[in-house]
Formats: sequence, C-alpha cells, structure tokens
Amino acid sequence: MREMLESYVLVFGVGAAVAVGAKRIGVPYNVALVIIGLLLVVSNVLPHAPLEPEVVLVAFLPVLVFEAALFADADSLMEARRPILALAAPGVAISLVATAGVATLALGLPFSAALLLGALLSITDTVSVLLAFRSIRVPHRLAAIMEGESLFNDGTALVLVSLTSAVVVTGHVDYVATTRALLLAIVGGVAIGAIFGAVGAAALRRTPDHLTGILTSGVLVFATSLLAERIHASPVIAVVVAALVVGRAARHALEPSRVLALQGFWEAIGFSINVLLFVLVGMQIDARMFLTEAGSILAAVVALHVGRAVAVYGCFAILRALGREQVPIRWQHVMVFGNIKGALSMAAVLALPADLPHRARLITIVFGITFITLMTQALPFRRFLRALNVAGGTDDAFDAARARLIAARRGQTELDAMLGTGLLSRAEHAERRAAFQRTIIEAETELRTPEADAADDVIIDGAVLTAQKASLLDAARRGLVASETAEREIAEIDRRLLKISAAHAEPAAHAPSLPPEAT
Repeated sequence: MREMLESYVLVFGVGAAVAVGAKRIGVPYNVALVIIGLLLVVSNVLPHAPLEPEVVLVAFLPVLVFEAALFADADSLMEARRPILALAAPGVAISLVATAGVATLALGLPFSAALLLGALLSITDTVSVLLAFRSIRVPHRLAAIMEGESLFNDGTALVLVSLTSAVVVTGHVDYVATTRALLLAIVGGVAIGAIFGAVGAAALRRTPDHLTGILTSGVLVFATSLLAERIHASPVIAVVVAALVVGRAARHALEPSRVLALQGFWEAIGFSINVLLFVLVGMQIDARMFLTEAGSILAAVVALHVGRAVAVYGCFAILRALGREQVPIRWQHVMVFGNIKGALSMAAVLALPADLPHRARLITIVFGITFITLMTQALPFRRFLRALNVAGGTDDAFDAARARLIAARRGQTELDAMLGTGLLSRAEHAERRAAFQRTIIEAETELRTPEADAADDVIIDGAVLTAQKASLLDAARRGLVASETAEREIAEIDRRLLKISAAHAEPAAHAPSLPPEAT
C-alpha cells in the first residue's frame, strides 16, 4: 500500500507540474499530460504505473460526472432536451452499429467484437471540448447540447459496453434479456437519481454551513452510484440526474457564499482527478503498439468518425424532417470533430474480462485512437471553432466593461439586502453604493457605442426569446395553455433564435464582433 501510494503521489506531482505549464502556454492540459506521461515511460523516467479500471469506474467516474452536472444549467439542458436525448439514446446506438459495420469490414473482427468496439468508441470525453468552450465564447445552446450529451451519453454507452461484452462471451444475443437490462439501466438510473437528488436537495437546504453541505454532497454521490450499481441501474445516469436536481436546488435555496464553496470544492476535486487520470493514460500507452497495429488503428479512426457522422447528421436530419428541432450544420460539424476519446474509454476497455476474445487487440486499438484523437482533434479544436465561425470574436474592452457592469449592479443589490437586515449602517451603505455607482457609470459610458449597442442587441434579444420559451414550457406543464399551442409558439421562437445565431455567425461589416452567447 505504501509503495502504491508513493507511486501515485509521484505521478500526481508530475501531472500537477505539467498541468500548470500547459495552462501557462495555452495548451489543453489533458493533451499535455498524455504526451508527457508517454514520454516519461518511454524514457524510463517513471515506472509503468497501472491504471486500475475498477478505481476509475467506481470511485473516479461518479465524482467527475457529479462535478460536471452539479453546476450545469438545468434549464438550458431542458430546453435542448430533444437534441441531447437524440444523441444520447438513438445517437449512441446508431454510432455503435455504424462503427461496428465499418470495423467489421476494415479490421476483420467478428461482428460481435466489432459491436463491442463500437460501444467503447461511443463513450465521449468532453474535457478537451469544454476546455475550448471556456476559453472562447461559443453559442450557449451549442455548449448546452454538447454538455448535456456528454452527461447522459457516458451512462448509455457504458451500459452498451456491458451488454456487447456479454454477447462476445456467449456468442449469441438474447434480445429479451438485453432489452430488459437496457431499460432497467436507463429507467432505473433516472428514477434513483431523481429520488436521491430530491433527498439530497432537502438535506442540503438544512445543513448549517458550507462544510456540512460539502460532506452531504459527497455522501450523496457515492450513495447514489453504489445503490444504482447494486440494482443494475446505470450509476452514471443516476449521478447525473441527482447532480442536476441538487445543483438547481442549491442555486435557488442557498446563499451565494455556500454555493461558491460547494462549486470550488467539486471543481478542485474534478480537476485533480482529471490531472491524475490523463497522466496515467499516457503511461498506459505502449509506443510499440503503433507499429504493430498502425493499420488497424487508422482504420478504426475512420470507423469512429463514420459512425459519429452517421449518428449526428442522421439524428438531426430526422429531427428537422419532423419539425422538432433545427440545429445549424456548423454546430453538427463541431459535434463530429469534437468526438475525442480519453480516460473513460481506456478504463472501460481495461475493465473487460481477462479471458474475453480479442481483448488485447481491442485495448491496442482504443489506446491508439485515444492518442490520435487527442493529438489531431483536441489540439486544434479551438482553431477549428474559429474556422467555422462558431467561436465568436468579441471585443475584450466591451466584454470587460459588461463584466464590471454586471458585478457592480450585483454588488449594489447585496448592499441593499444587508442594509435591510441591519448588517450595514446607512452611512456605510451610501458610501459603498456610491463607489459601485461610479463603476456603473464608467462601464455604461464605454458600452454606449454603435458597436457595443449592436452586441447588446444580440444578447438582449437572445435572452428575451429564451425567457419567453421557458415561460411557454412552464405554462404548458401547468396546463395554462394547450401543449400544441405552446409547441407552435416555441417553434417560432426557435426560428428567431436560429436567425440571430445565423446573423451572428456571418461576418458583418457593421458588427464584426457580436458575442455568440446570445443563442
């Protein structure tokens, strides 16, 4: 145990140093960690530290999923539920079958083993994508779709990995048992997540401080995951649903300081685990495998992208034909190119039974694809977004002025609340409020230019339309208007939102740098 702890501390120390350097030079830290991990093993600087798949799947994965979902915008995910569900349910199945079909022809694998490979490659790894989204501004709806797909895709894909590995072992498919297991995993995961989320939200509201709140959230993560695992439901889906419920309740019921403490704790834990995982991923890759299986890896990369393209373009074509959803083709390109593999795919393939047929070859192919997609897709992802005009240029001066304006107005609101509760004297309130007012006047002066007004129009129009859409959804749920009427009005709002998005995506002489977040 001591030796294992020492090796992991050494790996984590190297990972922390690499992550700091990568962030300073603007390189995605996960890519840098994989490369450095590989180089250190090849040069015998570090020992070949084992990546325990059970630790990843049982301990690390629930934490990473909870951290990602806890402060996701549940309302935005609800509004984008059709494309999210299309990609996370039928999209995963389509990707699996399409990838398996190409892999069978290109790699000579039996179809059952090719199905397992397709399931392994259906697992998304959005660390690189979300890092790019945080560094440059992209349409809010695009970010919501990709974040929501990631949250629910992994649960569906891991269930399919389990089912397809059973097919490889037994050599036949029991359609009744498979369907029953799939429904239990998905429906059971949602049900357990909703129940534990409601219980966790109620407990969180009653915790006396941020320390007990953090402790409660930690218990919630593993209680949800372990119970879901015990009844053969999907732990990932259960944790995602629970985190969305708890996160929404925390933002509405807790004071800002406690929300920030909760967010800071889970963000630090999630980042630490990602650092450890990605450097361990690099240390699992055997450079010699690229020579022995180079052809198979390249063919599998083609199969991966064919399967993803069929799933993304096919699902959205069907939604568009049904009149349910219109997703810009540029966004679809981003979803295809952003199909990057990472630690979870590697952990899933390592967790396969040791006596599974074709296991060694599947491990080699998945490891090779992970390395190639990180190098060829994660590194240039931000440039790809800019080339498609999906990532918006934004004027830093306008953005900074808008940030100061928002922060100052929020500060005045807090001062007014403190005055009302007697925590602040009238004299101190007036002095501090006046200081904020000076900041507000300066920021508004900077923002009252034709270019800034054009940018504000896009933001305001998008925010107003989104609010209107949310109110219609709520009215339909409460029975105030007929569902058909609400859907017609929402479809019209969606068309107007798409027009704003399209207008922003095209370079315009009068407004060259409208911020894309309005959609």
